[in-house]
Amino acid sequence: MNKCSDLISQLPDIVASLQSGKLVEFETHGFSMVPLLRDGGDRVILKKADKPLAVDDVVLCKTDDNRYVLHRVVSVNDGYTLKGDNSVLTEHCSGDSDVIGVAVAFIRKGKIIEATDKKYLFYVRHRALFIKLWRLFWSVADRLVKIFR
Repeated sequence: MNKCSDLISQLPDIVASLQSGKLVEFETHGFSMVPLLRDGGDRVILKKADKPLAVDDVVLCKTDDNRYVLHRVVSVNDGYTLKGDNSVLTEHCSGDSDVIGVAVAFIRKGKIIEATDKKYLFYVRHRALFIKLWRLFWSVADRLVKIFR
């Protein structure tokens, strides 16, 4: 059994713990949240979502196609649109009933980084700026290609 299926088999316990108000910690797997979370070495701490999610929250959610992902909220409208920091594609989560938990901290090399930490928030803001510049670059490049065809 692979590590992701191990996590899925633990989901009932994770949900029960979160519903009872406990924090849940587990090792992350996959590459969709690189550079924030690295495969197999980093950990995430979740709590039950006690308020509506906001853009940039990192959540464990069941997507509309019945997959479980730990991704970032990129938009809130008619549910939640999710995207990994290292992903091109987005997923959709229908609403709060599909949200399993929201990240309150990340653990890398034994160091706890809270989701309210200034360095983490700088990363989140920096990431958003990078994406905006990347989109601007490709928009300009696309226009230049059309001009010179």
